[in-house]
Amino acid sequence: MLEVSLSAAPLLFPAFAVLGVLLGAVAFRLARRWGRPPLGPVLWGVALAGELAATLAPTTSGSFGRPSCVFDPGGWEVAHGLQGALNLALYVPLAALGGWVFRRPLSVLAGCVLLSATTEVLQTALRTGRSCDAADLLDNSSGALLGTVLAAAALAAGRRSFARRRDALGALTTAGGGLAAVALVVWLYVPLYGPAGRTPPRPDVTDVLAPAHYLTAGLFGPGGRLERTSPVTDTAHSALPLTEAVTDRGRFRFEAGSGRLVSVEFTVPEASGPAPRPEEELRYTATEFARTWFPDLAAGAPLPTLAAPGPDGSRLLTFRPPEASDGRLLEVTVSASGRVRSATATRLR
Repeated sequence: MLEVSLSAAPLLFPAFAVLGVLLGAVAFRLARRWGRPPLGPVLWGVALAGELAATLAPTTSGSFGRPSCVFDPGGWEVAHGLQGALNLALYVPLAALGGWVFRRPLSVLAGCVLLSATTEVLQTALRTGRSCDAADLLDNSSGALLGTVLAAAALAAGRRSFARRRDALGALTTAGGGLAAVALVVWLYVPLYGPAGRTPPRPDVTDVLAPAHYLTAGLFGPGGRLERTSPVTDTAHSALPLTEAVTDRGRFRFEAGSGRLVSVEFTVPEASGPAPRPEEELRYTATEFARTWFPDLAAGAPLPTLAAPGPDGSRLLTFRPPEASDGRLLEVTVSASGRVRSATATRLR
């Protein structure tokens, strides 16, 4: 999964290098000013830089869709996999070093949980191409808890005292106030999709041009040009009236009343001779794309099934929500090089 992250987010290393130098330098100066050994604060600053770079560096999947968050028990399957282990490991040094440096392990634990919740919301609000998922919050919080235990053990072994009552009060204040603020932002601006995936996007669309331009910029990037739109019907995939939009980089269909995406096809050719990517990376790319653009179908769905390679090496991945007796499903085609080429949703009710 580390290989997946590096190939999908080419700015990860540059962002980490820049943030690591900046935050490390700030931590070094503050440590010198406070008369403390600088090693611990500098390492904590570097760990914080790693968290910010790994979670907020934009991806190349083009998944800049409508903000949304997924909260479903099916996500725990991902939480216990390799991706979950990496998410957990990301927060262990952050909490361990923070607890040791600040001598307030409980406050640092609360701050790490708040940081994870904030970055999850920012991932979708800033349209970085990443999904906002409660499973990631669970992983990160578990890693922060493990790091806090290590920090508390190190403080006890080194006989470094800390104000337990003040630490507990700070943790309650940070967790209570901070998470309440994040929850308010989510409630006001970010739709939640649960296990059934029934929550529709907000009905804030009054014409077809507004969502057409919005989806064009999100799917194909800011340089995408909308050429024309036309009303269509597609009873095989949707019972609602649809609008088809044609751009200079592909075409897509969406529900005329809600702006919810139904299908998309990317027509821009890829660079010649791209190296084939492993199956795990193809699943990762398709899942991130599905959670960003089709959260009502990706929520609660198990890992997608992967069909045999086509003549050009592309793979078809199918998402089936649990208890989808109404025929709901999502099919995403990913090229051998790990780029989403098309996606089609089926919502017959």
